[in-house]
Amino acid sequence: MTKTTIPATFTEPKQPAAEPRTITYPLKTGGTITVTCPGWCTADHTSDVATGLVEPGDLSHDGDVVALEYQQEGRDHSVLQARLVQWPFATDDSRPYVELVPEGSTGLGIALTSAVEVDNEIRKVQAHLRLLMDLSDKLAEAQAADHAADHRGDLTPWASLTRTDLASLPLPYLIRVFGITVVETEDIGRKAVLALYGEPGAMELRVLPDVPQVLRESQTRRALIDWHTARGGAA
Repeated sequence: MTKTTIPATFTEPKQPAAEPRTITYPLKTGGTITVTCPGWCTADHTSDVATGLVEPGDLSHDGDVVALEYQQEGRDHSVLQARLVQWPFATDDSRPYVELVPEGSTGLGIALTSAVEVDNEIRKVQAHLRLLMDLSDKLAEAQAADHAADHRGDLTPWASLTRTDLASLPLPYLIRVFGITVVETEDIGRKAVLALYGEPGAMELRVLPDVPQVLRESQTRRALIDWHTARGGAA
């Protein structure tokens, strides 16, 4: 069984279905049982074959694990582990289901027996992600306010800003700190959608008039980061 980690803003490509495996297992009570794994089963049944099954009900099919992983103090942790599972000889319900383990270290799983139940859990995660996005915006605003308070009256407030600050603090705040005047013009002097001129306190940002707002903001950050890097600024 393998584990698939899904990084942010990345969609895991669908893998081609594996060829079904037909495996014969010895039974400890005598005899054997031959079972064909479904195409999604990636479990390594080597130990099952080597030691044998007490009864057919001990056999499970397990798919690849998907999980959100992170590191803390050099150790790997995971949340939202999920995989397809099936106990083909279960007496109560032998259908495939999704096993969801919200917090990996506990090993405690929830059996989601239908796509409707899986979708409900997805909606919970999506709601949580929206709250995290809001929290990210609040963090940027809080850090900008903290920077402004620490540099009130400072004639060079931009000097303490790091590359990370330029990538994350609210853009209106950065424009104010650097003393940037935005000018829309067809002549920006470079082969680009915008160009930054001058030095902090009296900078001019020349922008092509028809540049979409999202592109304008991303390229303004890029111009500030390039200015910062060219002067050997801190990360």
